[in-house]
Amino acid sequence: MWLIIFVCMLAVAGAGITGMRSRNTEQQLVVQKKAIERAAVLCYALEGFYPPRMEYLEEKYGLIVDRDRFFVVYRTFGSNIRPEISVYRLFSTLESMDE
Repeated sequence: MWLIIFVCMLAVAGAGITGMRSRNTEQQLVVQKKAIERAAVLCYALEGFYPPRMEYLEEKYGLIVDRDRFFVVYRTFGSNIRPEISVYRLFSTLESMDE
């Protein structure tokens, strides 16, 4: 009887941990996107243009992009138009099996 209760408690705890990890990853996506947006706007404010490549923000403004965890799409439409920025989560083999 105690064994069944213990196994149920472990299952509930495991589900909670998986949910917390998912929410944490979503928050990291938002933080990464906001960091890129802030760097682009700062560049525009200081230099008068949005950079054509995200690498410019990494080189000149110290932007750090976690390329092991996220895939970033940085599309520009002109030097005076704010770029479109999308951040997507990359899945490793282990993460895909866990979820």
